[in-house]
Amino acid sequence: MSVEWRTVKPQPRRDNTPDRKDLHLAELLDFRPDQGIIRLHEQRVVILSAAAMGLMRKELVDTLGTEAARRVAIRFGFADGYHDAVNLRERSKWTDPIEGIRAGAVLHTLEGIVRADVRKIEHDAATGRFEEEVVWHDSYVAEQHIHHYGKTSAPVCWSLVGYASGFVSACLGKEIYFREMSCVGQGNKHCVAIGRDAESWGTDLELIRADFQAATVGHEVERLREVVSKRVKELDRRERLLEKRERELNLLRDRINRHAASKNFIAGSEAMQEVLELAARVAPLDTTVLVYGESGTGKEFIVRLIHDQSPRAAAPFVSINCAALTETLLESELFGHVRGAFTGAVRDKAGLFEVAGSGTIFLDEIGEIAPTVQAKLLRALQEREIRRVGAERSVKVNARVVAATNRDLRAAVDAGTFREDLYFRLGAFIITVPPLRDRREDIPPLVHNFLVRAASRMKKEVSSVSADAMTTLMNYRWPGNVRELEHAIERAVILANNPNIRVRDLPPETTQKSRVRAGDDTLDLQEQERVMIERALERFGGNRRKAAEALKISTVTLWRKMKQFGISS
Repeated sequence: MSVEWRTVKPQPRRDNTPDRKDLHLAELLDFRPDQGIIRLHEQRVVILSAAAMGLMRKELVDTLGTEAARRVAIRFGFADGYHDAVNLRERSKWTDPIEGIRAGAVLHTLEGIVRADVRKIEHDAATGRFEEEVVWHDSYVAEQHIHHYGKTSAPVCWSLVGYASGFVSACLGKEIYFREMSCVGQGNKHCVAIGRDAESWGTDLELIRADFQAATVGHEVERLREVVSKRVKELDRRERLLEKRERELNLLRDRINRHAASKNFIAGSEAMQEVLELAARVAPLDTTVLVYGESGTGKEFIVRLIHDQSPRAAAPFVSINCAALTETLLESELFGHVRGAFTGAVRDKAGLFEVAGSGTIFLDEIGEIAPTVQAKLLRALQEREIRRVGAERSVKVNARVVAATNRDLRAAVDAGTFREDLYFRLGAFIITVPPLRDRREDIPPLVHNFLVRAASRMKKEVSSVSADAMTTLMNYRWPGNVRELEHAIERAVILANNPNIRVRDLPPETTQKSRVRAGDDTLDLQEQERVMIERALERFGGNRRKAAEALKISTVTLWRKMKQFGISS
């Protein structure tokens, strides 16, 4: 383990100081374990691991920044080197300062900081010129920097540069500054530093001196303190803004929940609460929304909620079922037409984009529109303008578009039946309404709500559901979702002969045991095929065309298979 020795407190001089140029660690170290004291050449030292020093260095860099940390490390090294040179000079018998400089290199090696190899020393006592080249091997400083930050573009042995500068300056009694020319931290095999007297550095002297001036570090720390203060104020401002936004969002959530309750919309499950949360967040924003979910999950309620809680609430809300109209009629309904545009167009007619004005237009079953209408709808969304059928000029529109579908539009894009650019334009914000089978905790409150409403409408004294009946309702898959559940409760209320709904009052399909599902142990290919057809029909509410598309077969093939397996729609 690499260790670094640091002087803590000077101690009185002893008489056994070595007087040779070659220093030996055994002669310099004095361990006193009973007192908890270690001395190196008469100076008390402590042992710190290279890892600990590396962590302190990292803390400096992360707190002050690289430049300020570099200057602090240089100043620290300078003071350390200067102090070692003074103490070593007082206790050694140097014939000249160069001997002391070489002794300092040995001391640095003995301390475990770096193995210093002095390659060249040139000194002219008359002129004061000095130059030294030293190679550092196994620098713990570079080792720790690489450990924390990886390789760097600039030398990183800052404290070693400071130490060499301080030590040689004390030996010669004048300003000597070292610069690291190459470093292990840069990916080199070893570190190389050059030391020169102040005048020999020429135009670089002022920059070098700035690194060694404590005042400069102080100014840098002060600057950083101001920066930190500004950032703290900015964080405080952002926190206040976030708190304000959170309060606004909580108010919006409350308003959304009250709105849902007023419309008898049950959303107690975590999944539905998340849906309401998304609707609350996107409602005030003027962006397109795509609501996805199976038939009967409550997509239209979510769309109406988004409109009612938006700044457009006072403007019209218009909706259209894109699957219910032919291509020509849908185009006319959306964009309007001019007189004479086609047979039967006896007068000009405004489309729903114009009728909606600055309100909301709801495009239900958006996945069913024809490619030609898709292209015109894309233009309406991108350019905010439409052209009536047969017209020569475009009309600017400002309606917000919210769409819904029970189809997987991403799969339709992959299949080439839906434009990818339109999908991304519509799907700026997607809300997925989960099916009832994925939020079964909502079934009991939904049952109670439907029961109260149906009993009131039919004027029957039906007020509860038996435990067996509720268990049956909870276990059923509900392919028709909330709409199917509502119809099931209405039927049960009609058939009930007493205040308590029983299992026999429920629709037969809810009480039938599930047949073998694909993925079970059966390897019967025909059975698997039958089950897949049943699933497709369940998913699309008996719609054969949609089921055939999902199964990637023709409607004729689907009808033949249904007849073969005895499946009714």
